[in-house]
Amino acid sequence: MRHKSVVVRFALLVALMASPAAAHSSKGPHGGRLAEAKPYHAELVTKDDSIEIFISDADEKPMNAAGFKGVAIFQVGGKAERIELRPGESGALAGKAGSPLPETVKGAVQLTGPDGKTTSARFD
Repeated sequence: MRHKSVVVRFALLVALMASPAAAHSSKGPHGGRLAEAKPYHAELVTKDDSIEIFISDADEKPMNAAGFKGVAIFQVGGKAERIELRPGESGALAGKAGSPLPETVKGAVQLTGPDGKTTSARFD
């Protein structure tokens, strides 16, 4: 009986450890990386020095970024870079970095919704 309990605990541990990795490897509808920013989902798309954060609701339905604002803080060249995000023409939050960003840039995005509540998404 004890052996069965150890096996079950090990299986649960493996499942919990695998869950975050699966969430970060997902691609969004715009080809970017997805992260949870409860109650939203955030999709990070980088191209050269531009970034876009596409927001979707808890049911993963796209939302327009009008009324949102945000800030991205990424590690670029060994230094933290802060990028202001504002609603852009594409319906996403958009901003420009001081230099080109890698597709798999690491950092976090802080979002403030139209209701004034703040949430964040991590991109590891």
